[in-house]
Amino acid sequence: MVIVNTAGYKIYEYINELGSKAPVPGGGGASAVAGALSAALAGMVCNLTVGKKSYMAVEDDIKKILEDMNKHMESFVKLSDKDAEVFYPLSQAYGFKPQNDEEKKLHEENMEKLLFDAAMVPLDIMKEAYGMLGAIDFLAKKGSKLAVSDAGVAVSMLRSAVCGAMMNVVINVRYMKNRPKAQNLMDEASELLENTMNKADIIYREVLEVLL
Repeated sequence: MVIVNTAGYKIYEYINELGSKAPVPGGGGASAVAGALSAALAGMVCNLTVGKKSYMAVEDDIKKILEDMNKHMESFVKLSDKDAEVFYPLSQAYGFKPQNDEEKKLHEENMEKLLFDAAMVPLDIMKEAYGMLGAIDFLAKKGSKLAVSDAGVAVSMLRSAVCGAMMNVVINVRYMKNRPKAQNLMDEASELLENTMNKADIIYREVLEVLL
């Protein structure tokens, strides 16, 4: 069941729903939307570069990046919806009060699965975002100079997507009973966060220096 169909929202509708007290969409979905915005901006840089004589040497590379960015946009929208799908039952489970030991055991087992699922989606958001950094770096250096600031905004949005998704990994794994499994998720997410922030900050500052 799709709780929130991100693709079917107009932007103001999505923002209004995000700002409501409804359990979804939330921070995880918003992080995915930030990733989609990053991919869209990168795609715009591609479209402003393709067909220009000054950039014919990188035309094939830019076209490939454009194709990839369209795929990334689609993936992020799906991940935004997926985040809502996995978090909604978790939000309902938090309010469940077991009446006996059997119910308590089943509830704990169910919570463990729901928490794991709710942590995996933002982790996938982080992976999706990290995979875009090389392309955005290329666009910042080789894409249309008229759109270099857009490449800078793209990497900023991508950084936000990863930082936001990290919060949603942390908040879910902290309640998992299987600590080794939870730690494995945290280790992977922490490495993605550090690598993304380091590289994104470099790209952002390089773009800023070009503009100054």
